[in-house]
Amino acid sequence: YGDASDIFIDTNHDGQMDDLNHDGKVSILDSKVVEAAVDRVESAHPELIGGAGVYTAAPGHGPFIHIDVRGYRARWVGTGE
Repeated sequence: YGDASDIFIDTNHDGQMDDLNHDGKVSILDSKVVEAAVDRVESAHPELIGGAGVYTAAPGHGPFIHIDVRGYRARWVGTGE
């Protein structure tokens, strides 16, 4: 229905989440950077409130974040498996 998406930021096109927190490695902490951006958007635009789940690496891909528009705030951490 287009009301959710699993995303990762990949500006260097290597198929993995970029090191968004600049700690020298790619981990779930990079997904947390995107989650913080989601929180800022929801604060500024409460009508966009929804879910954000950060996930660790899984076979075939690195960490990512799931974002949806469920109409109420939800946060979770998943394994990506």
